[in-house]
Amino acid sequence: MEIKLMPVEMNHKEILYNLYQYYQYDFSRFTEEDLGSDGRFEIKLEHFWEDPRWNPFFICNEERIIGFLIILFENYDTDPDPTHVIYDFLILSKYRRKGLGKLAAFQAFNLYKANWKVVQMKANEPAIHFWRDVVSQYTSGQYTEVFREDLNKYVQSFTNRTTVAH
Repeated sequence: MEIKLMPVEMNHKEILYNLYQYYQYDFSRFTEEDLGSDGRFEIKLEHFWEDPRWNPFFICNEERIIGFLIILFENYDTDPDPTHVIYDFLILSKYRRKGLGKLAAFQAFNLYKANWKVVQMKANEPAIHFWRDVVSQYTSGQYTEVFREDLNKYVQSFTNRTTVAH
C-alpha cells in the first residue's frame, strides 16, 4: 500500500470541488445540511489558493485519487509558530478500512514538525474512533484529548517537533 499526498493546484480546483460533494454528503447526516437548488452542496474553495494558511492535498493510491485532506496553519497570520490542524479529511468509501487513511494522516503529520490538532464532531463517532487510533499510534499515546463543549467537538493535540517520523 502506497499513499502519496499531492498538493492541489488551482487548475485542479474542480476535482477538489467534486470530491467535496462526497465529503459534504458523508457529513450531511451529522450537519443536516441540504442540497442547493442545483442538486449540489454549496462549497466555496477559492480561499485555499488565496490564503497561505490553507493547504489542500489529494490523497493518491497507485496514481488514483482516493480522497483529500486540508491542513490549516491556525493563527498563521498572528503567530510565527502556528498550530497545524487537519481541517477536512476524506477517504472514499471503497478505500476505507484498509489502512490507507492512517497512512495518509501519518504522511500529513510528517510534512511539518509542528504542534497539531485534530477535531471531530461529537456526533461523528466513526471519525472519533479513527482519529483516536491514528493519533495514539502516531504519538505512541503521547497526546491529549479534550471535549470542547462550546464547539461540541473532541480535539486531540500533540506535537511531533521532537519525535521520530513514522
